[in-house]
Amino acid sequence: MLKSLTSAVTGLKNFTIQLDVLGNNLANVRTLGFKSSRVTFAEASSQALSGVSKGFGGGFGKIKQVGLGVGISSTDMNFEQGSLEYTGQATDLAVRGKSFFVVSDGEKNRFTRAGNFFFNDKGFMVSATGLAVQGWSANSEGEIDQYAALQEVYMDTTLTSPAAETTEAVLSGNLDAGLSPVANVLATGIAFTLASDGSDAVAATALNDLTQTSTTLVAGDVINIIGTKQDGTAVTDTFTYATDGTTLGDLASTIEAAFGTDVTVAVVAGKLVVTDVTPGDSETSLGLATSAGIALPTFEVSAEGFTGTVTTSRIVYDSLGEAHNLILTFTKEVPDGEWTWAASFTGDEIITDGGTGTITFDEDGQVVSFGVDGAATGVTIDPGNSAGNFTVQMNVQGEGGIGGVTQYASDPTVIFREVDGRPLGDLLRFAIDTDGVITGVFSNEENLTLAQIALAEFSNPAGLLRADSGLFDTTSGSGNPIIGKAGEQFTSAVISGSLETSNVDLVRQFTDMITTQRGFQANARVVTTADQILDETMRLKR
Repeated sequence: MLKSLTSAVTGLKNFTIQLDVLGNNLANVRTLGFKSSRVTFAEASSQALSGVSKGFGGGFGKIKQVGLGVGISSTDMNFEQGSLEYTGQATDLAVRGKSFFVVSDGEKNRFTRAGNFFFNDKGFMVSATGLAVQGWSANSEGEIDQYAALQEVYMDTTLTSPAAETTEAVLSGNLDAGLSPVANVLATGIAFTLASDGSDAVAATALNDLTQTSTTLVAGDVINIIGTKQDGTAVTDTFTYATDGTTLGDLASTIEAAFGTDVTVAVVAGKLVVTDVTPGDSETSLGLATSAGIALPTFEVSAEGFTGTVTTSRIVYDSLGEAHNLILTFTKEVPDGEWTWAASFTGDEIITDGGTGTITFDEDGQVVSFGVDGAATGVTIDPGNSAGNFTVQMNVQGEGGIGGVTQYASDPTVIFREVDGRPLGDLLRFAIDTDGVITGVFSNEENLTLAQIALAEFSNPAGLLRADSGLFDTTSGSGNPIIGKAGEQFTSAVISGSLETSNVDLVRQFTDMITTQRGFQANARVVTTADQILDETMRLKR
């Protein structure tokens, strides 16, 4: 009788412990990185009522014994992955995997799955309770010594990215194979005609025979020639009517002579046609004026001059980080597949060497050569300040012939695809990747590795001692921590901008709570039943 009371008491006691564990799980349903626990029960020892009895044939029968209740076998932590909750804050970190973050109180390392970290006013990454997150700092080149001892993760917000001069420029895009220089052409808006029959005049037509001549020209009459040459140089001259029989061709010859060797002038279908000798962009203009009795038509552009050039530009930097606008002008030459190029600047910069050259293409539109005039290997620039001269190498081949400069019959698209060098940069923001690497993003578009967050794993995480604030401490059961990096020693990943939530399963907890309640209720009923039997036993005496 007393055994039933004792067994029921162990049940009441241990179901109470299970309820304590369930209550703790439910209380931490919103605790970051919390790992739920469970209680496992084991039968207590038994009492033998008799030895093993002998049965038929000399064999042995069953032993008579009765159990003495229940005990707690273990309280196990469930280290299954909790859900990740997106926060968008870069210093909120979660571990996807079985690793732990390492934090320190200055005396010893402790471990946590709660990654609600931040950088304090001293630049150290710390936990919500002020413990320093551990990892490794990078050197000035952004390199991390994987054999270095753990240290506090630190970020200097005043950090700058030093300026660097440009040494290489990579070009890509197309130079139009169908691009050809065009000579500028001017022509009178209307044709000169014969007064006799209205037909178009020719070079040999006398000026006094033109329909446009209303009053007979006499010796000494002047026609003023006013214009500009191809390069914009002003032209002023006069044509003087000499004698009867002075022709339209004589006027054309005088105009041509006024422009030197820059243009040719001819009479075509009754019109005076002025053509640049050198094809290309042109500022050629012409106007005729007179007070004599002849109406002179104005000149109009019938073909606009085009040099056949393609221009692209990009900012390059000297050793002080000062910007300079480098312009490359490609000019199509008469041999198919050949272009000349010239470098220039918009400021006080001086090109001291290698400012011109030639680029040639094969019949498939691929680069054959990119030459720099003289013995230069690139464009050497005097920046015009206290910085030293610097040389920019031009790369038109791309990688493996892909992505370089081509020549096809298509619109020109040549650009500077990549240019190294940079100005001084200030730290704008940082990012943390899945390996826990903290990268600084600077205003000069430079990215530099600043530090890496350490992780730890244990051969037996179930042996860790749970402490407050989501921390775990090592014990002899957990073993010493194995320190490493995500993506290298460990398969775990660090997720920036997210936090790991509690892995408490509410449905399972409530189900376990019901069975715990029923177990406690059943054991309490055993106590009351045994008490009633004892009471009846006491009454037998009466």
